[in-house]
Amino acid sequence: MATSKKINLIQYELDFLETKLQELKDYIEANPFSSLQDRMAYKETKNGGVIPICIANKEAQRKDLTQALKDYVEILQSVDKLRTAEEAKIETRGKVEMSSMAEDWLRTRK
Repeated sequence: MATSKKINLIQYELDFLETKLQELKDYIEANPFSSLQDRMAYKETKNGGVIPICIANKEAQRKDLTQALKDYVEILQSVDKLRTAEEAKIETRGKVEMSSMAEDWLRTRK
């Protein structure tokens, strides 16, 4: 009887969260607090004229970046938990303890 390979879901989730973590980090670095400015645009009126409107003021942008930083910390904690779960999953045959060199190799392999 053929057996199917087990999909390593923890590793998949870990890779996914790491990519999202990098995207969030890039977003935060691209929008520093010191360079925030009100975002303005023009809206067309019924009569055919245009009026300036504020799309996002500095305070709203700062609140968004602060929330992004909080999300970054939460995702980072989740990644850390998944990494510890992945490391704890490795077992040896016969429940024998591995040498430190073997443990280092298992941690650093991809």
